[in-house]
Amino acid sequence: MKRACCLLAGLFLFAPSLLWAAAPRLTVSETDYNFGQVFQGEKVEHSFRFRNGGDAPLLVERVQSSCGCTAALVSATTIPPGGEGEIRTTFDSGRFSGAVQKSVTLYVNDPQRRRVEFRLRGTVRPELLLQPALLEVEGLQAGETKEARVTVTNQGTREITLTTVQSTLAEMQVDLAPTALAPGRSVEIVVRLKPKAGKGRLGGYVLIKTDSENVPELRLPVSASVATKP
Repeated sequence: MKRACCLLAGLFLFAPSLLWAAAPRLTVSETDYNFGQVFQGEKVEHSFRFRNGGDAPLLVERVQSSCGCTAALVSATTIPPGGEGEIRTTFDSGRFSGAVQKSVTLYVNDPQRRRVEFRLRGTVRPELLLQPALLEVEGLQAGETKEARVTVTNQGTREITLTTVQSTLAEMQVDLAPTALAPGRSVEIVVRLKPKAGKGRLGGYVLIKTDSENVPELRLPVSASVATKP
């Protein structure tokens, strides 16, 4: 009887450790993806895979992206022991230029690893390059016309047509006939400003429509100061 009691006591003491041993275990083989170079406006898609190496179900609690430009979709919210899942990510490069890094964080119920961060990195290059990117004109005189020049260069790999141009300022005129730009070619746009009396500053945009899927519209900010007569 005494021996049986000792065995039961030992089982009660050992049971919590058995329950604690049953747990999910998050394992990943890749957390960093370099997509190289893309043109502004292109979308980058990549899937990160993860695995449950434990002996209890792995539960996906939530997935969080670093910004709205990166979407993430998980294949399943419950991964059985030995099972695999994936996070399908999509990065929209439309508002970016230069070196970029975005992240997606996976939160799970693994007591040893509650979260893992997946990173997408690379370089975004404008398919159409505006020089200057911001047009600043100083020393305008009311009633007088002043010209400024802007260059548009096709840095892409296919021909792009500049279809129309529009000004958001009544005091600004921009003329551009439909122009086809071969890769590596440039075109110069002349911007004419003629401010009215009584205005100290002008601000607006030159809007250039294109047939590019990546860059359907170019927006050139324009800022100008108008000199006041003594």
